[in-house]
Amino acid sequence: MPEKMWKTREVAKAINVNPSTVQRWIKYFHLTTKINAKGHFEMTDDTYDKIKFIHSETKQGKKLKEIVMEGDRETGRGKMVPASAMDEKIDMLIRQVEHLDRQLNNKADEVVEYQVLNQRKEINELNELISHLSSRLKTLEESLQQKENADLTAQNGPQKKRRLAGIFSF
Repeated sequence: MPEKMWKTREVAKAINVNPSTVQRWIKYFHLTTKINAKGHFEMTDDTYDKIKFIHSETKQGKKLKEIVMEGDRETGRGKMVPASAMDEKIDMLIRQVEHLDRQLNNKADEVVEYQVLNQRKEINELNELISHLSSRLKTLEESLQQKENADLTAQNGPQKKRRLAGIFSF
């Protein structure tokens, strides 16, 4: 037979407290619960018994940080950690940070290299475009010069004839 699962509201009603108080105790003491599809806490009889214990302790006037749960002494909650163990953990964290820093620097270098190569490619394309436009401009200038020369030649020819015609018309 499956074990009864208590809902937050049921537990709160059974011990006569607000459901948000039960939720706060669950989070503060890291009690084992399941979360149903609607996001609500569901707990076993064992967790329910722990909440009843917390309730009885708070009724006696204890603050949450003063309440010691069964098994907390075994897990070392509130216990001092030896300096050597702490140093080992700090050294491990420093190594991890250094490793992440190296990875970050490598990634940054790769990004910069990629950007530089793309910019170089764009510069080469622009240089080719400038060369093409320069040769096109030179062609257009030559064509314009030839047209101006042809216009000047055309203008000079008929003027000479008119002068000669003017001399002979007297």
